[in-house]
Amino acid sequence: MAESPLPTPADWSPSLGDIGLLDLTTDPSDLESLGRLRIFSGYSGWEVGQLDGELEEGSWFVLGAHPDDVFGDEPEDLWRQVFARQTGPLAAYSRYPDDPSLN
Repeated sequence: MAESPLPTPADWSPSLGDIGLLDLTTDPSDLESLGRLRIFSGYSGWEVGQLDGELEEGSWFVLGAHPDDVFGDEPEDLWRQVFARQTGPLAAYSRYPDDPSLN
């Protein structure tokens, strides 16, 4: 089976293999060749330099992504799945309780 062509570069910004960011103003009829599409919506806001500072102080885990992370069958378990494939102490976070206060 031949792979579906990706949208044109004007509408598409690849991130990881054949997964990328799509301009949501793209005409839907131009997307018929896509095999799958998942739209994520949310908001995160920081003051200028705040995120850089949080990254420098180690407040965030920056981990590698896999293509299956986007289209997995169990998105509610993504956090646990990503940590489970880590090595060393980070793997323990995959077993962290949903409500730590009950631990």
